[in-house]
Amino acid sequence: MNLSKEINDLFSRQQEEWGLLRTAINQRDTIREKTIFWGDDFQVKVQYNPARMVSTGADIDAETIEKRPCFLCAENRPSLQKGIPFLDKYLILCNPYPIIENHLTIPLHSHVAQRIRRKVGDMLSLAELLPGYVVFYNGPRSGASAPDHFHLQAGLKSPVLLQGDNELRACLMIESSDKEEVEELFEDVYQYLRHRQPEEGEPMMNVIAFTEQNRYKLHLFPRRAHRPRQYFETGSKQLMISPGALDMAGLIITVREEDFDKLGPHDIEDIYTQVSLPVM
Repeated sequence: MNLSKEINDLFSRQQEEWGLLRTAINQRDTIREKTIFWGDDFQVKVQYNPARMVSTGADIDAETIEKRPCFLCAENRPSLQKGIPFLDKYLILCNPYPIIENHLTIPLHSHVAQRIRRKVGDMLSLAELLPGYVVFYNGPRSGASAPDHFHLQAGLKSPVLLQGDNELRACLMIESSDKEEVEELFEDVYQYLRHRQPEEGEPMMNVIAFTEQNRYKLHLFPRRAHRPRQYFETGSKQLMISPGALDMAGLIITVREEDFDKLGPHDIEDIYTQVSLPVM
């Protein structure tokens, strides 16, 4: 099975049939980006992407989630949205609000909560089949706009997403040629983080998985806050930024042009300090 080709074919068909996706992809090609450097060691790309307002501004409190229909369940998805089965329990879908090229959403068929434990192997299997992609996970209080329905996401690799650890935020990196070893090491980290955050249903985290040179790589970003305080400010003090896995890796999404224009190195350092959990 050549899954990459199947996905390319899916995007081609879906753009012909589904106007929402076609428009979104065309708009993604014209989005604004700027890059901020910290010496030669690390960089952050800032993207102005107003289509992501639905996700960035999502209310994820229990009452709101309970009242709204789940947009990842089959009966609530757009009739024009088609997918590719994966592992007999997921469906690979084109994301109609893309951040990166070939942005995919991969929900489970069943409506179960967003919990990554025991599913890292699925992430790694998908990354193995898609060597040109990163597969990523947003925890229920770490960027997921659908914390009630388990799903992964994926998209084409870019250097900014593969940077790993740096002085701005914590990133635990796991690497091995043995998939089971990566899963075992992840479980060790998971248990450590659960000890650090016993009050959480799942330790707050984002995860990115990919393969390089026949090795599995997992970047885990421990979190201590869902959103920075600037998200809740008003007027000129507000920065409407709600970090997920891609933001933690180094691609920060802004949904308002004024935030894109004013976001600078100090703001980025401050946001990372607030939402990242130090592990040393």
